[in-house]
Amino acid sequence: MTHAVRLLSLCALLFFASQNVRAQDTDIYTVAKLSVDVRAKDAVSAKKQALESAKKQALRMVMQRLAPFNSFDSMPDVKLKTIDDILEGYTVRSERNSPTQYIATLDFAFSPEAVRKLLSDKGIAINDQQTDPVVVLPIYVENGKINHTGRDPWRSAWNGLDLTHAIVPARLARPSPSFTMETLSGLLGGNVEAYVSLRDKYKADKLVIAIAEKSGDGKTLTTRLFGVDRAGSVSLTRNDPILKRDVKESAKQAAAIAFGVIEGRWKLVLAPAGGDGQGATLNGFNVVVEFSGMREWRDIRARLVKVPGVQGLDVNSLSARTASVKFQFLGGADRLSTALVPQGLALYGGDGSWILRSN
Repeated sequence: MTHAVRLLSLCALLFFASQNVRAQDTDIYTVAKLSVDVRAKDAVSAKKQALESAKKQALRMVMQRLAPFNSFDSMPDVKLKTIDDILEGYTVRSERNSPTQYIATLDFAFSPEAVRKLLSDKGIAINDQQTDPVVVLPIYVENGKINHTGRDPWRSAWNGLDLTHAIVPARLARPSPSFTMETLSGLLGGNVEAYVSLRDKYKADKLVIAIAEKSGDGKTLTTRLFGVDRAGSVSLTRNDPILKRDVKESAKQAAAIAFGVIEGRWKLVLAPAGGDGQGATLNGFNVVVEFSGMREWRDIRARLVKVPGVQGLDVNSLSARTASVKFQFLGGADRLSTALVPQGLALYGGDGSWILRSN
């Protein structure tokens, strides 16, 4: 098993801490830090168009926040008058204009009951419970070194996101001056002790390291998520083109995608196998794992702990060909069987007697 796989496996064990979802408050029906930039024939028209567009965008963001992915195409097309009726208010964080342009950053708050009704009338099930926050540590690598200024485009991009009102809210951490490329290489290479130390330092139940680095030719921004989020171990890499050499804009888009991944992974955990978006129940499983030898056992265990929704894996007993394990899972046996497939695992049995093996 490689160092990276070992780290992901052990990180996943850290994930098995409490996953209790806290009660939702109305903040989840708020969209903050929404940017608008509109040109029109005059300043009044520009502002009017900007506000109308922003209201529609904000409402759709709230609805998509609450609903499962497979319902996005069924979202109601809400008229502006209705939006005004269910809008509880908006706040201008900043604004500036010219004779033909309006630029602003805005917050919008909607009526929870009204939004829920809009979705329920379309038969869309929702989940409006936030988890406890994850901690995100943005790391910007520049010229082979960690940027510690706190003013780099990657950190600025994360600061510009609405991290507070999401299904999975996030708190940003900042790397200390002692965090070097050697530290980062150790983390990505499998240094579990370094990850645990970092997690303890930031008092982070769940810690995701978000890394961004511009290619030498300035044409590509490589981003990576690594660590443990609410769905378990995460290790994802993207390469996005830097259009028009605009690193700031590319970083904004990449950060939004990365945060969307963190939210989306948790939403997939909450959704049952049928995908109707209803919240899943935490169930206990006692499973006998069958394997041909210790190498296969280690491989199966590494894959099992990466299954989103699996929590608290304990090994009750281990022999040359079988292991008795217990764990909790957000969902029933049918959903667990479906979740195991991407990891090349299969579940057999029933009535509380389960056997798990590689496909």
